[in-house]
Amino acid sequence: MTEKSVALISSLGVLAALVIVFVISRSLSESPNELDDGSVNSITLTDTEEQNLRAVAVKRLDGGFDFELGEDNDWVLSGASFRLHADEVKRVTRILASIESGKIISEELDGRRLPEFGLDEPVARIVVTDKSGNSEVVEVGNVSPFDKRRYARRKDSYNVVFLPPVVTEIAFMDNDDFRDKSLPTPNLDEIAMLEFRKDGEVFQMVHSTEPDPYLSSTGNYVVTRPWRGKYYLDEGNFRMRIREETPLPSTVVAYLDNENPSNTKFGLTDEKADMLYLSDRDGTVLHLILGVSDGEGNRYARLGDRDESIFKLNEPELEFMNTKPFSLTSKFVFSGSIERVARVKIEAGEDVWMLTRIEKGVVEEIEDDLFLIDDLEITFEEFSSLFQNLTGISREGQIQEERTPLKPEVTITIINSNADVNPLIMRYWNYDEAYHQVDMDDGKPEFLVSRYQVKKLINQLMALSN
Repeated sequence: MTEKSVALISSLGVLAALVIVFVISRSLSESPNELDDGSVNSITLTDTEEQNLRAVAVKRLDGGFDFELGEDNDWVLSGASFRLHADEVKRVTRILASIESGKIISEELDGRRLPEFGLDEPVARIVVTDKSGNSEVVEVGNVSPFDKRRYARRKDSYNVVFLPPVVTEIAFMDNDDFRDKSLPTPNLDEIAMLEFRKDGEVFQMVHSTEPDPYLSSTGNYVVTRPWRGKYYLDEGNFRMRIREETPLPSTVVAYLDNENPSNTKFGLTDEKADMLYLSDRDGTVLHLILGVSDGEGNRYARLGDRDESIFKLNEPELEFMNTKPFSLTSKFVFSGSIERVARVKIEAGEDVWMLTRIEKGVVEEIEDDLFLIDDLEITFEEFSSLFQNLTGISREGQIQEERTPLKPEVTITIINSNADVNPLIMRYWNYDEAYHQVDMDDGKPEFLVSRYQVKKLINQLMALSN
């Protein structure tokens, strides 16, 4: 056979192959172009008004889902014992109630050709039933080899269309896709109580409604643990931490429905397990019991106030619990409003100073009051500067090594403008060359204050009184 003959035969073979592909392509009509003559713009697959729905189901050999309207007009998912994601249920039922496709493949297809599209044995059936018991059934077939969309038709029709992608996605959903994986979300602007335990250390803060006689405005939150005394919350640092830096978890990674919460391998039965409890003033509660890590970046967890399956949470979303209690505690030794103070007595060794404010005229206009150091009159600006240095003294750390105080080096007594209010007494004891340890109202010292802060106040007093 000559080279020309071989070339001719090869060319004819290629041409024949192209003709076959073209004929098959035309015969299957797989190009998803809409009809151009305007006679049919789209085909309706289901058309049931949303308010007239009674049941919506997807049936597949490997799963699917089946919703029916319950007595309270809520959707009930057959076989589900968990909370439903209401928005997702509404989205899916609304979409399936009204399905249209403008991608028409074939009108009035010969029934013998259904196997070409996988519609003789559909991979899924969408069944929409109205309140009168009438059902619409959409059969889902094979994936098109050209653009990965699936063929579909109404069961009572031989018009073949492409199923819209969003409906295709729904046709392969299962019960678990409707599970509400969100955690309770208390209102962070209306916290009633927050408590967490990490590695045995407990932090607790509570909302306080008791007015502070030394403050014009109420301190909203009081830290009650781990300290022996009660101190105000550092609200600025707390808000930044819980809202921006380390928000609390809001979504479950995965549920472990078939696991026993009592199994010790999860670490959820230990009474000293890490824990977080957050409640708001409307009664919403997030109570997490936290177990061990799964080694894949998650921690086992359960809800402490519900008898539900254990689940996994993303470990980085629990970073808030690594917050040190001291960083959430107000650093100011004394927080007070100048108009709530009548006298301040400062004792440092043998030296004693008495700051006095005598009201004159309108209570709110304290600039017109009389201000004294002992018997020496000073200006409002001088008194205000002293008061700012007093209220500016801040805690710089917690006591790591307890040392028995012998005699206070500095004692500051705050006397309220209301004679019925008990005075506040702050004592600054020796700790080391750099720090005082400080207590409030005969409480045991818990925090350290640098000596230079107290010395700054004393030096200003000495300068003004001379």
